[in-house]
Amino acid sequence: MPRLVWSLMVLMGCEASAEKKRMNFVFMFPDTLRAESFSSYGNPLATTPNVDAFAKTGVRFEQTHVMHTQCSPSRVTMFTGRHMHVLGHRTQTHLIQPYEFNYLQILKDSGYHVQYYGKNDAFSADSFNMSVTEWHGGDIGVNGGGSAYKYPESGYWSMLHTGGDVEKDDAESNGDYRAVANANAWMKQNPPQPFMLFLSGMGAHPPYGAPSEFNDKWSVDDVKQHIKLRPPYVDGKPKYHTKERGIPHYRNLTYLDDDAYYRIQESYHGMISCTDWIFGQLLKGIEDAGLEDNTAVFFSSDHGDFGGDYHMVEKWPGGADDILTRVPLVARVPGGAKNFVSKAPVSLMDVPHTICELAGINVSSNGDFGINFGSSLRAQLMESQEGDLTRFVYAEGGFSPGDVFPMGSDHVPDDPTGLYYPRAQEEMSEEGTGSPRWIMMRNLTHKLVYRSKGDSELYDYAADPRELKNGFQEREYRELRESMTSSLLEWLVETSDVTPKHTDPRGPPKFPYPASACAVSGAVGPELLSSGHEALV
Repeated sequence: MPRLVWSLMVLMGCEASAEKKRMNFVFMFPDTLRAESFSSYGNPLATTPNVDAFAKTGVRFEQTHVMHTQCSPSRVTMFTGRHMHVLGHRTQTHLIQPYEFNYLQILKDSGYHVQYYGKNDAFSADSFNMSVTEWHGGDIGVNGGGSAYKYPESGYWSMLHTGGDVEKDDAESNGDYRAVANANAWMKQNPPQPFMLFLSGMGAHPPYGAPSEFNDKWSVDDVKQHIKLRPPYVDGKPKYHTKERGIPHYRNLTYLDDDAYYRIQESYHGMISCTDWIFGQLLKGIEDAGLEDNTAVFFSSDHGDFGGDYHMVEKWPGGADDILTRVPLVARVPGGAKNFVSKAPVSLMDVPHTICELAGINVSSNGDFGINFGSSLRAQLMESQEGDLTRFVYAEGGFSPGDVFPMGSDHVPDDPTGLYYPRAQEEMSEEGTGSPRWIMMRNLTHKLVYRSKGDSELYDYAADPRELKNGFQEREYRELRESMTSSLLEWLVETSDVTPKHTDPRGPPKFPYPASACAVSGAVGPELLSSGHEALV
């Protein structure tokens, strides 16, 4: 059934009885949260008590991976259900277009009120208008204080800040909390139902700093006692890991001592705890509004963060490290599974795909809206059934020289004091050496990262769970490497494009086209007949 026909049926009331039974959805999607920093995912520090308690009322997915390690491409692939190479959404400023399938628009067209708070990084302006009913984009951010280092000393580009001298519920300073407070107020005011509420906060996005209650929650010694950071400059790692040409070099971090990186980890954990507290406020808001019994709640993120591991900070579009691709995913559906942990690999695009399915919308590739690559998580969420333990999930990233913006453009100011200036120096310079294109495939036991113009990677998680030994060139992994590379090629062929749902007549249209071209003058004049292409104007 075409999307327009479905929309008209809803508006005409043909689905009125079903509408009353359709559940609401709340999807909190903070930025830059890696799974292993959550206590519910095994972190020894009690970073996320609210997420931990929530997971016991629903389902926690152990291995959720993003399709890209930067904000915009990750969100675009999630909302479209299509891999980055299908539509070319490779950068931070190439966003979803109106002609492209996206799950939020499907929900809106199918009768859902889509309420949106926080950052965008996904939709072009026209597509935003078609996909969202009401939005509030100014509610975002966390007060993290000022820089812990002065320009240009070593550490300045580490993004470490001092922490904000504000209360956690200071809505004026804490935009992420303000978004949830406003959403809670909206839910209490008899909101239109069914609704999809999407909250896209700053989360733990650098600079590293949170309100002091969270920023000072642990000391460096606490972190060092419970967490062992991954060592820097590991042999066999790609160039962005190296001391001479990698992230530590470009960010001038090579002179910092180990404690500096533990301070970054400490602050990053504080930001996650702040995000967890805000999530707790959202859960209270849902309960206070009396919406618990008919509202499904999802919590996840767009990518992870180095957070001091490998002596590196932030994310990296050229990196496929697990601490960048693996994110938390916890969800609770009314009448669904409780205290269930699903170990099977899942992709972030599975989340909105499943939301649409739970809303009664057929978004499967043989359904009404054409091909997408999301998979249903309904069995895990509703019946405590395990997913496909043999599944591979995929991610992509990196650039070719023509993909990125030159230094000095509006997107990349030529300002050495900017926190992103060093990254732009490497990945957006004429050399373009920092982030060559890559494709990743990962299951529960192995990961392959293939780079045609850079160092490829292969990891065996049974022997190396922290990804410290790149086995791509090792003889013992030769057969596995060849098998996975062949599978990766097959995946690329099968997902290389998406056939449009509509069809076009093969014959030429009647001349002139459109027919209104004749109606203006009443006849086809000599000036039109003299040049056929002019009749198309």
